[in-house]
Amino acid sequence: MDLQELPLVLFTVFTQTAIGLVLISAAQQWALAGGPTESKLRFEWIAVLSLLGAGVLASFFHLGHPLGAVRMITNLGTAWLSREILLVGIFGALVLVTLVGLVKNAAGKWLITATAVAGLLALVAMSMTYAPPSMPAIDNYLPLVFFGLTAVILGAALASYFVPADRQQTLVIVLAIGLVTALVVYLVVPGVWLSGGKVMQLTGQLHLASPLYWTRIVVGLALPLAVLAWQKRIPLWLPALLLIGEFAGRIIFFSLTVSSAANLGGLY
Repeated sequence: MDLQELPLVLFTVFTQTAIGLVLISAAQQWALAGGPTESKLRFEWIAVLSLLGAGVLASFFHLGHPLGAVRMITNLGTAWLSREILLVGIFGALVLVTLVGLVKNAAGKWLITATAVAGLLALVAMSMTYAPPSMPAIDNYLPLVFFGLTAVILGAALASYFVPADRQQTLVIVLAIGLVTALVVYLVVPGVWLSGGKVMQLTGQLHLASPLYWTRIVVGLALPLAVLAWQKRIPLWLPALLLIGEFAGRIIFFSLTVSSAANLGGLY
């Protein structure tokens, strides 16, 4: 993987984890029971803000001129990147407002829900940003599926740190569904790519031939699923393993997806 892509790996994974945590938090506010206590809820949103801040900070290292980042928001009518920046900014502002409200005991579930909606919109814009026409394998809704699964898996996993062990049944179910879905998607998609055009076939072949791809499948998805089936809970160490797995998956996303430029002149 090109080191220039590492900031994008950090930005997307951290930001999507923050969005996932907010989605889980919003769902818990509307549930009759099962959410974190009031004090733990504040810590949960501190974690959300920290993850989002780390992701945004990492994204600046991808820019040749970080101080000129504000100009990237000027093409809202035509560029998904500009929309992504705007929506992530709105999401971040709402996260900060919600956290302040929680500290002052003035944040209701409608504010938390509005923040979750902003996070979902940011997730959609992010997925469209990384679905360029030059990469036929992901010039579709697959980035949204991949990014959404990251949000669900890591959001549910990290939420377990803020919910008492005897109230985590719903989190275990959500995490298990996310892992099963991800396992099916990541096993099926490379085969689908093999049935496509030359560039899509190259993407599928690179995935299936990659040790990192298979390591991620086994260690990042199958093993955590087996742990959940065995223990019926989310052990303290499992979110860390899932985070490593999602980092591996995102490295694969950015490094093994072939651009149409690779096939110019019949190089492959």
